[in-house]
Amino acid sequence: MDTEISNVIKLIFPEGIPESWTVNPDFYAYLSKLGGYTVEQMSKEPERLSEEKAAVLSQTQELAFSNYKTFIRTAECSREIFQQFNRAEGSLDALVGRVPELTARCEEFARASSEIKIARRLNTLTLTRNTQLLQVLEIPQLMETCIREGHYEEALQLAAYVRRLAGKHGDIPIVATIVSEVDSAWWALLHQLIAALRTDLQLPRCLQVVGYLRRMQIFTEAELRLKFLQVRDSWLQSELAKIPSDDATHHLTKTIELSRIHLFNIVTQYRAVFT
Repeated sequence: MDTEISNVIKLIFPEGIPESWTVNPDFYAYLSKLGGYTVEQMSKEPERLSEEKAAVLSQTQELAFSNYKTFIRTAECSREIFQQFNRAEGSLDALVGRVPELTARCEEFARASSEIKIARRLNTLTLTRNTQLLQVLEIPQLMETCIREGHYEEALQLAAYVRRLAGKHGDIPIVATIVSEVDSAWWALLHQLIAALRTDLQLPRCLQVVGYLRRMQIFTEAELRLKFLQVRDSWLQSELAKIPSDDATHHLTKTIELSRIHLFNIVTQYRAVFT
């Protein structure tokens, strides 16, 4: 600020000026303008300023009167906008507060969608392998049918297949269930084969039955020989028990005859099977 202007300010405003005036270029322009006035102009300046102030005030009042509706509408719009901003701010705060919950729900939905996708893929795969799965599920029933109808070869093949299946997928519950059911049928097959040895077997059939027992690998060779003799002896005793005992001579004759025939057959079968 120049010295002359500073001195003029101190002269006109001995108590100082507001801080905002010091950075107002219009203020300094007006001071420069005052510096060029004559004494007469300076004496008339207060009156001119009063008149200019009155004119501006009059224009302002006239403007307000002629446009009061616009001002009222502007005020109403401002108030409405302010209220809308407040509501928007409240809604935004509420939305921000719900964002963590929304994020958690989205993550939960993503996890559920992933699980559904996996389940759908498994269902699709199951549908494409439906025939094979049904065949596997029907193995226990099929094995029971084979045993019941005497198809022991097929029953042994099914059991061998299930053992291989258990070795690969034994940890799967449905496979474990199938293995358990086949095991039950396996023991039923054993009992049925042993029961077959308690009948009047011909040599070819005897060889076949013992062959099945060997393939089951339940007995060692020594145990199988002992079991064969026990079962065949049990059958022989049951046949001898059927001979009527009313006539002692007939009973003795028949006992000797049946013992000779059946013992010969049993020995022949034993030699054919185990030698």
